[in-house]
Amino acid sequence: MSQVAPHRVPSPGSPDPWLERTHELAITLTRWASVTGSAGETAFGGRLEALLRTWPTFAARPGDVWLSPARHGYAAQNVYGLVPGRSARTLLLSGHYDTVETGDYGEWQPLACEPETLSQAVAAALARLPDPTAAEALTVRDLAGGDFLMGRGLLDMKGGLAAGLAVLERYAALPLRERPGHLLLVATPDEEGRSSGARAVAHDLPALALGRSLDVVAGINLDATADTGDGNEGRAVYLGTVGKVLVSALVIGRAAHAAYPFDGLSATLLAAALISRIEAAPELADAAHGEASAPPVCLELRDGKTAYDVTSPGQVWCAFNMLTQGRTPGAVLAQFVAVAQAAASDALAEFAARAAAAHSPNAAALAGAQAEVLTFGELRGRAVTRAGEEAVRRVQDGPAGPNPLADSREIMAALTTLAGLTGPAVVLGFGALHYPATHLAGHPHDHALLGAAQSHAADLSRQTGQSLRLRHAFPGISDMSFLGQPADDATEQVLARHTAHPAHIDP
Repeated sequence: MSQVAPHRVPSPGSPDPWLERTHELAITLTRWASVTGSAGETAFGGRLEALLRTWPTFAARPGDVWLSPARHGYAAQNVYGLVPGRSARTLLLSGHYDTVETGDYGEWQPLACEPETLSQAVAAALARLPDPTAAEALTVRDLAGGDFLMGRGLLDMKGGLAAGLAVLERYAALPLRERPGHLLLVATPDEEGRSSGARAVAHDLPALALGRSLDVVAGINLDATADTGDGNEGRAVYLGTVGKVLVSALVIGRAAHAAYPFDGLSATLLAAALISRIEAAPELADAAHGEASAPPVCLELRDGKTAYDVTSPGQVWCAFNMLTQGRTPGAVLAQFVAVAQAAASDALAEFAARAAAAHSPNAAALAGAQAEVLTFGELRGRAVTRAGEEAVRRVQDGPAGPNPLADSREIMAALTTLAGLTGPAVVLGFGALHYPATHLAGHPHDHALLGAAQSHAADLSRQTGQSLRLRHAFPGISDMSFLGQPADDATEQVLARHTAHPAHIDP
C-alpha cells in the first residue's frame, strides 16, 4: 500500500499545487481506517503525529506537535500541531478523524478505505447495469469525470482534515515575517460517538492558551456538509452550528393478555401517538435568521419486554433527536411535554372508543382514563420521597456504558419502580449529552471573522466561477458545539435536573 510523502512542498509549476497536496493527504488519511471505538481509531493519533514530525517545521520545533488524551479515559488521542507566528493571535483549525463503520459497503467493504480502487470498482459495476437508475447513471458520470472519489471517511471528514493539514504545511513554509499569528490544528477522535476528543479540547484549551501565550480569536471546523442537488446548497461557509438535545420518553401503560386487550392500557398505542405527533413535524423545528433546522426524528424505539409472551408491553421507550438554534433545552422539554399531553389524551380517547365498539366491560372505566405526563426531574423527586435519596443515587450513579440511551432507559425504568409510578404515564427527559448551538455573538473577533468569511467567499467565487454562500448555521451535529458559546447557568441546571445519568451531563 503506497504512503504519502511525509513532507513535500508542491511544485510551483503544478496547475494547482496545494490542491494536489490536499488530495494526496486525503488519500493517505482515508487509508488509515479509524472506525469509532476501533483499534484503527486508537492508532490514528500516533500515525498522524509521526507524519507531522517529518515536516521541517516540527523537526525543528518538536514541542509544537503533541498528543493529548480525550475525555473520560477514551483510548484514542487528540493530535495538536502548532505553527507559530509574529503575534499571540491564534486561529484554531479543528476536525475529527474517526468514521462510522464500513458494513454498508457490502461486497466492496474490503475496499472501503482505498478510494481510487473503490471508485474504479463501483464505476465498473454500475456501468455494467442493463437499466441504471438516474442516480446510478449520475454516479458513473461523476466518477468518470475525475472530480469525485468514494471512500469511508473521505468526505466526513478526512478530506477536511487534509485541507487543514495542507494549510498548516503551507503556512509553515512561509517566512516568519509573513505569518501574522499562530495557526493551531487539532485532530480529534470520537465525533461519531460522544465527542470525547472535542470535549477534551474545550476543557484543555484555556490552560493550553495560557501556557503557550495564545490568544485564540477564532475557530474553524473543517467538516463537510451534504448536498443532493447540483452543489449550490453545499458550497457554503457556516457561521455557526445547530445544537442538539436528545429527548427521551418512557411511555408507561398497563400490560394485558393479547386475548383481553382492554383489560390493560396500551403503551404501544400511546408511544405510536407520541411518535406520530413528533416525527418530522415541521411545526416543531427550531429556526433562526430565516433558516429552519431539521424537525425532530425518532432515533430509538423499543419495548421493555425481555422475553416472548402474549402480553402487551407495559413500557415503551423512545428517543427523539431535536436540533436547536435558539431554543433552550428547557424550552424544548416544555414543548415535548405539551405534545405528549395532547398525544396521550387523544390516544386514550381513541382506545376507549375502541373498547366501547368492542363491547368491553371495561369501556366505561377506560373512558375516564387520563395519562400523567411528567419530567425526569419530577420522577426523581417522587422516587426520593418514596424510597429515599440514597436508593435513588444507587440507581443513578452506576458506571456509564458506551450507549447513553441504554443508561437512561435503565435508570428511568428503575426510578418508576422506586416512585411507584403506574400507567398510563409518559416521562420525558434528556437521554444523552447536550450539544449547544453556536453562532457569531457580536464580539469584535466575531465581526472580524464575518468580514473575513465574506471577503474569502467573494474571492473564491471570482477565482473558481462557483458560488460560495454564507449561511447562519451548519445543519448537522458537529464538534464545533463545544468550541463556541458555553451553556448558561439556567441551562446547566435544567440539564442536571432532567438528564438521567450524571455522566451524560458534563460536557
